[in-house]
Amino acid sequence: MSLKFALLGLIALKPASGYDIKRIIDRSIYFVWNVTGPQIYNTLRTLREEGLVSSESVAQQGKPDKQIHSITPKGMQALQEFANEPVRASVTRDDVLLRIFFGNFADDDVVVRELGAYLDRIRNERAFMEATEARIRAHPGERHKAREFQLLSLRLKVAQYRAMEQELARFLAARDAKPVSPGSSRGATARPRRAAVLVYPSGETAAARRKGRG
Repeated sequence: MSLKFALLGLIALKPASGYDIKRIIDRSIYFVWNVTGPQIYNTLRTLREEGLVSSESVAQQGKPDKQIHSITPKGMQALQEFANEPVRASVTRDDVLLRIFFGNFADDDVVVRELGAYLDRIRNERAFMEATEARIRAHPGERHKAREFQLLSLRLKVAQYRAMEQELARFLAARDAKPVSPGSSRGATARPRRAAVLVYPSGETAAARRKGRG
């Protein structure tokens, strides 16, 4: 449902093709709602069927015609109704946090390595978002009211990442300070556990990566 209104909102700002929408998402709201190309085109088809957007074929030199999508009055009404709904907490399904929750089943060295990699990724993402905010502020464009709320959503995500950075850094520092106990996988005689459950930033599990090295 949120993808439907994400696309409606982007099209309301400026009529665009499916390809243009994907590029806009990759540069703007990816941290809120990231999607694949097929998901975009399937949703655009549904929006057309519901009469929420209209499409116009535009000729391109040396390329196939492209479809430019514009929001209809019915689509604008649906978007405004969505924007005026009470703000409710979303259902959380976080694959990374689930693996961290069960981190006690992972090898100690895997925990340290993967949480460290996750921390680096968060830092990089946060730095990129801050650079994006600086770029937007330097070139605010004409839609000042839209920019105001877009920047708020960006800053909220940055704040989340900063808090996650602090907790991960604190946790890793505390683990480094702990003495190695007998039987721990950090010791010389450690026995590896049967499976590791933490996920790599790419989505690959530690167990799958070890299998691929075998």
